[in-house]
Amino acid sequence: MTAELETGEPVTVTEAAKLLGVHPNTVRNRIKSGHIPATKVLTPYGEAFAIPRAHIEEALHAPPYQPLPNPSQIGGRVPGGSNDLLLPDDGRNGGVGRGDVTLPSPTVGTLTTVVKEIIAPLVALNERQVGELRELHAAMRQQAEELGRERGRREAAEQEVERLRRAQRSRPWWVRLFLA
Repeated sequence: MTAELETGEPVTVTEAAKLLGVHPNTVRNRIKSGHIPATKVLTPYGEAFAIPRAHIEEALHAPPYQPLPNPSQIGGRVPGGSNDLLLPDDGRNGGVGRGDVTLPSPTVGTLTTVVKEIIAPLVALNERQVGELRELHAAMRQQAEELGRERGRREAAEQEVERLRRAQRSRPWWVRLFLA
């Protein structure tokens, strides 16, 4: 254990990055992905991550950071993701997979069915949203027309005021002063 890690106080992201020899953004990404546990604390400058020193020491002795594998490398399984379309390997579905989870054999019929099942709710949602947007567009168009009419009335009033001011200024000063 290094002398820097012997005290029990938590470290900041910048300090952890220096101790681990990585960029501070790497530490933040590892915190967000759950590889380094941390808590958010309120500082005079805003929120910051506080990382227990023990976890920094574990990260120092841990094997190099490895990103999560590509789903195609592990038989279609997405760690922590949605596996709703994956079927158990009971030997009947002819799927290719790993362990107890496999993907069904891709056929045009099954793929078409799956795509239709996925897209149908999206199409219905899209149609509802398009209808709502059309209603909003019509309402906005009516408001724009009303604003245009109001603008025309305001401009006409401003022109009338300016005409009266010019008429007032065209009289001699003594008429404006004594006969006003």
